[in-house]
Amino acid sequence: MGSQMTDAAFETAGTPGAPTDGASLSAHVYDVVAEMLLSGALRPGDRIPLRRLADQLGVSVMPIRAAIGRLAARGALRVEPKRAISVPILSRAEFADLTRNRLHLERWAVSLAAQGGMASAPLRTAEQAFRSALGRDDAQEAVRANKALHFDIYAAAGSPVLMELITIMWLKAGPIINLDLGEQSRRSRHSASLETHGRMVAAILRGDSDAAADALGDDIQSAAEFILSRDILAS
Repeated sequence: MGSQMTDAAFETAGTPGAPTDGASLSAHVYDVVAEMLLSGALRPGDRIPLRRLADQLGVSVMPIRAAIGRLAARGALRVEPKRAISVPILSRAEFADLTRNRLHLERWAVSLAAQGGMASAPLRTAEQAFRSALGRDDAQEAVRANKALHFDIYAAAGSPVLMELITIMWLKAGPIINLDLGEQSRRSRHSASLETHGRMVAAILRGDSDAAADALGDDIQSAAEFILSRDILAS
């Protein structure tokens, strides 16, 4: 932790081709950096060199600073002395608080998705993408596939307010999920994630909202217990 962004993270940031007006540029940069946090391309303690990110996106530093300011206001990034930007390393208490709130809101979202019904094929495809990534020990792709599966389900809840709240929490949780799934793929701990995801998807498809919420809760809780067992949080 405390390292510069990796080359892979910069690849995730994309290539030039952003909008041209100032407000749209700032929104574009916000979306790109937010996705890097949500999908685990950034890790706790990573420092973000603004000039390199600006060059990667083909924009000036000004919209980068505006987007970073919005993310910092949400607690997703930290502005350090001399205007250095980094991904916060949560304390154990902060992580426990985040986990409690994720459990409440994400269980509710999964329950709503199960009640409303989801098409089988896209959901099965998203689950299989996650399974395949873990099967290849591709930690980076597993993190992206995990995020995609979860957010497909949360979107199916049909609540924009709930989706916004979950997204705000994932801006903080995404980098930590990266560490969890990365460890899982290397240490063969992925069986727990595969099992909980499988139960969650099956429950959603049969419309069992309680079982779907329980499976999602088990997924979040097992990951949280693993993270708390490792020396990756601040005291």
